[in-house]
Amino acid sequence: MKLQDKVAVVTGAAGGIGLAVATAFVEAGMRVVLADLDEPTLRAEVDRLAAAGAEVAGHVVDVTDAAAVEELAGVVVERFGALHVAVNNAGIVVTARSWELALEDWRRTIDVNLWGVIHGIRAFVPRILATGERGHVVNTGSMASVAPQANLAAYTATKHAVLGISDCLREELVVAGAPVGVTVVMPGMVRTRMNPSGIDASLIGAAVRSAVEDDAPYVFSDPDRMKGVRDRFDSILRAADRISYSPVAGED
Repeated sequence: MKLQDKVAVVTGAAGGIGLAVATAFVEAGMRVVLADLDEPTLRAEVDRLAAAGAEVAGHVVDVTDAAAVEELAGVVVERFGALHVAVNNAGIVVTARSWELALEDWRRTIDVNLWGVIHGIRAFVPRILATGERGHVVNTGSMASVAPQANLAAYTATKHAVLGISDCLREELVVAGAPVGVTVVMPGMVRTRMNPSGIDASLIGAAVRSAVEDDAPYVFSDPDRMKGVRDRFDSILRAADRISYSPVAGED
């Protein structure tokens, strides 16, 4: 997919991975709508990018609100005339043991991380298809999508779901004969103002841009945790190898 002059929307774009992806898209010549719930930070980043010559706009959105995400999709098309790439990136994380995590934290995590992606798919995909051009959907999962960790049950549940929904969406688009790809981003630790460890988000932004260009289904960023991923899938495959079936009565 050629990104020059194409239109993208990125949720959770006021910082971290979302801002890094939006910046990478701008550098590729795309027109980008950045969306986030944090209005002051969002406005500051949009102004910064615009001052550097980028064609960008900002829109405040709560991704847990289906109507608000639908409005965002309309704003993108109204502002730039089309939508080609949608990045469902907004997310939160709350840590606690599964049986001690407050119900309101379970619900909020599911509302943002899972329903936010569902709302994005429902609002953005029809508009991407309406262009009749190549397009792409990027959903932000996590290493937790494939390598669960203690004290992250709610987060892990949502990120497993994002991976599954994305894989289904990809197959649906193939069956429909639509020239629209789907990428799941599964980052590990990312360096932020509050977290000095991890890799710089700009590396993930560049990797996502390449994945959209190359129609790659998955993006990983944490080589240190890939052993855990392989160990988990190896254990699943070993369990599959142990399956044995007894003949049903009456069968040879």
